[in-house]
Amino acid sequence: MTDKYIKGFSGYFMIVIQAALFGLAGYVLSLPNLGAVSMLILFIDLVLIRGYFVTHQGEAVLLSLMGKYKGTIDVAGFYWSHPFRSIKRVSLKDHVNMVGPWETFAKDGVQLEVSIELRWKVEDAAKAQFGLSNIKESVSSIAKETAQTLIEMYPYEDLGKERVSLRLHSNTISSAYATALKKKLLENGLYLESARFNGVRQLSKKRSTEDAVSLAQQMVQEVDELNQLSESEKADMKLQLLTLLMTEK
Repeated sequence: MTDKYIKGFSGYFMIVIQAALFGLAGYVLSLPNLGAVSMLILFIDLVLIRGYFVTHQGEAVLLSLMGKYKGTIDVAGFYWSHPFRSIKRVSLKDHVNMVGPWETFAKDGVQLEVSIELRWKVEDAAKAQFGLSNIKESVSSIAKETAQTLIEMYPYEDLGKERVSLRLHSNTISSAYATALKKKLLENGLYLESARFNGVRQLSKKRSTEDAVSLAQQMVQEVDELNQLSESEKADMKLQLLTLLMTEK
């Protein structure tokens, strides 16, 4: 669903119509045997008051009737619409999201602490409002997911096997991140103005698979050399040590 822009009905003009209806109700009331008709006109006039609303500068108002989207008004002004319609307001101003920090791992196993900053705005109010449960929270979620995917694609250090690393090519990584995130946000009616990594800080290095296997073999060999233990006790100790190794961060 995308924006369907409509020209709102002037609230000022509707005030004139309602004033005329009020005058008509007073005139009918002065006629004999038409009191009920006068009260009906007055009741309708009062119900029509529910239709007024204001659209502020920098926001879009989405009109729906009986659950069906009718259109979007993004021009500031005083309007009137069907008294039983519902409206949703969406800010069109710039938003800034600070996401993180959170911990993750680069391609080469380095543990990192990552935080990002992005500036965005709503481009298609209907698509964003009806396609996302919460616009601002969804932006943060999409931004983090995109950053996570990108970080896992590159090593933190340049070991000669990769042409790009997170530590040495931050501008290249940020550019790739902004391009990928911009495409995803556009699919949800949002426009990305800027995105950058606030920080990609190394915490520790994750044990490589080769190191883990080597350490496991050494541990098993040392347990086998403990002659004072029975075979059953050796098996239990091996299992405990290997379990500890596998669960170690």
